[in-house]
Amino acid sequence: MKQISFCINTAVNELDNLKLLFKSLKDNLKYKKHEIIVFIDSDNEGTYEWLLTQKSEFNDLKILKNPLPIPYGYARNINEMFKFATHDIVSYLQSDMVISKDYDFYLLKHLKPKTVLSSTRIEPPLHNPGPEKHTVDFGLYPDKFEYRKFQEYCDKNREDKTTNYFFAPFTMYKEVWNNIGGHDTQFRRSREDSDVLNRLILAGNTSIQTWEALVYHFTCTSSRGKDWFNLEHSKAQERVKLQEQADQIELKKFIKKWGVFSHGQPIDYFYNIDAYLNINEDNPIKLDAIEPYFNNVYLQEGAKVETNKNYNVIANQLLNIKEKDWKKYSYLYNEHSLNKFSLTTPHSNILITFNLSDINQEVFNSLIQNLQHIIHQTPDIGKFEYGNFSIEIKQKENIIKDKIIVTNPDIKSNDLYLIS
Repeated sequence: MKQISFCINTAVNELDNLKLLFKSLKDNLKYKKHEIIVFIDSDNEGTYEWLLTQKSEFNDLKILKNPLPIPYGYARNINEMFKFATHDIVSYLQSDMVISKDYDFYLLKHLKPKTVLSSTRIEPPLHNPGPEKHTVDFGLYPDKFEYRKFQEYCDKNREDKTTNYFFAPFTMYKEVWNNIGGHDTQFRRSREDSDVLNRLILAGNTSIQTWEALVYHFTCTSSRGKDWFNLEHSKAQERVKLQEQADQIELKKFIKKWGVFSHGQPIDYFYNIDAYLNINEDNPIKLDAIEPYFNNVYLQEGAKVETNKNYNVIANQLLNIKEKDWKKYSYLYNEHSLNKFSLTTPHSNILITFNLSDINQEVFNSLIQNLQHIIHQTPDIGKFEYGNFSIEIKQKENIIKDKIIVTNPDIKSNDLYLIS
């Protein structure tokens, strides 16, 4: 059997989950000589000390520990684990997962070169059911988890089939990940998975899901906290609301980068489209909604808009990052390109001129959200009218290939993770 590097990230308040995952690894891996890598991004429960006690239980357990006062974040720490891995095959698991019997055997059965392989999740009914998963409740907390019943369910419901979907946990050849640069670290709270999937597919890889490698997933433990579903837990609900706001920011970053949202079916074109905007009404919400669909927004004379929004505040609040620490360590993340307003004269290859008051829901749905497609389908160079909108195309350059490989900032030597 080929050896796999299993990569697991963990953070505060996740030790009970991690212990349960480790029990399942010990019980259910068919081959015992795989590499197990755990990245401790933050800790308040003695996770590092507990992991040291597990080294004698596993053939090759390695612990990576973030020494900084701020978390690296899961986009960054997944990248670091995959780079650190010693085997050709890497498999990512979240700490709030439990694997089923012979999990590694089924991964290797279905994994092929140039393939991104997702396992199938079994989740409690906290989200809407979906065709890509089983919805069965074996427990909402690790100490209440029905371990034996879960394993029996897996034995009875394992299916020798594959479908086309992508989500964690996922497995691939290490070079597939490294060839595109891994996760884009500008995505700090979500959408990093959709972004990396776009790039994996555009790089010529195939995404499949096996229904034989099954995992239980407690869901949202890292992003929203253990009690996120408890409506009577006020602090948990405050965090849920913050995460929802963070999700919207990450979606705007995604649209800014790709022009449209997609998860697994990326369009194979992207054009830099600029706006020349007359702000003839005071509507910052409308302005905020349309801005991500343009590379630059040029403002007509006399316009005043807020151009110094800090889109990192909510993510920092969720991660308990103080302002002084953010100033010191923000270099770890790629910068986003939101909020690009300019009062200079546009010199754009593709320019859309319009009044802010011309934007309504119908126009937003039919035009703004479809700008990439409209430009792609327009064969001619010149000026065109679309209702009250003027479209000028001087040159069309499809730059989608420039988006496949991402380069993240290097970690300074003094800030590197510790290895045990």
